Amino acid sequence: MEAGIVVWVQVAIIIVLVVVGVLLVRAGSLGWQRLMSQADQLPEPQVQATEAIEPQGAVAPEGIVVLFAHEFVDRASGRGMISPRLRCYAPITEDELDPLHWAHQMLYASLATLYEAGCIDMRVIERAATFMPPYPQKTWELQLRQIGPMPEAPISDVLAVAFNLLRRRQRGESDEDEALWVSLDTLVEHGLKTIRQEISFWQRSGVYGDIRQYVESALIAQGYLLEPARPTWLDRVRHKRPRLHEETVERLQDDAQRLAGRLKAFQARHGAGLLEGETESEALKQPDASLLTPGESLDDLPLDEVLRISIYETLVSLRQLEPSGESV
Repeated sequence: MEAGIVVWVQVAIIIVLVVVGVLLVRAGSLGWQRLMSQADQLPEPQVQATEAIEPQGAVAPEGIVVLFAHEFVDRASGRGMISPRLRCYAPITEDELDPLHWAHQMLYASLATLYEAGCIDMRVIERAATFMPPYPQKTWELQLRQIGPMPEAPISDVLAVAFNLLRRRQRGESDEDEALWVSLDTLVEHGLKTIRQEISFWQRSGVYGDIRQYVESALIAQGYLLEPARPTWLDRVRHKRPRLHEETVERLQDDAQRLAGRLKAFQARHGAGLLEGETESEALKQPDASLLTPGESLDDLPLDEVLRISIYETLVSLRQLEPSGESV
């Protein structure tokens, strides 16, 4: 009888210790999140920012999308809770933008440009429908291969690394030409790994933000964006947006208009106008069913819609696999 009581007492003590441990871990996690949120909302210290340098070099399409984001990216919907660390704003207008669509537009501008320049080729192949949102009923996938030298630009650089890595892994395949083709999601996933090797832990803010910050770093190196001063440890862990070089707007406005024109021409040449909605984000969430399950023939699928849907699906799928529940 006494032995049984002792056992129950020990079990009760273990349960209490486990509950206390869980509560302490939870409290610590909430406290850390609150600290980071408060740090993001603190006013900027009155410290002189990094000295401006004369902007140099051509700006890649994804860089133009960053600098003139207000012209290429949908505004934030305002629905749902989002950490201040994950919010993103247009450099010129300070409008809050949709982080998913921002990442989408950078990849879209880069891939469309690479395709038109003859650096990559694209094809659509059949695949089994998956159960993973956002398009569990989609019966095809977009594949790419590198067919020419990649220009020097942030996204094309990481894609070139990803292509090279995947080629090495597939070396020795019986059909070497077939082995050169890789799915878009695999390519972007490996590119994201390359990006994160150059981003510190404190800078990371999910799939969408990491891609954007990588392009911003390239613009800082060129002098089109100015890195904010970080004199203290707290400044290093705070998410601080780079400032715009004032002369950039005047110098690159024509470049932004030309990029917008090239993307419209790409849509007119390779699209069928099947993505319709109040915003592009809404259109991508619920595309026409004929785009997802086209039936027997895949040859009639419009390349522009295929590319935009595939980028959206890739980004959302990668985001769902992220361990953090706070990222957008």
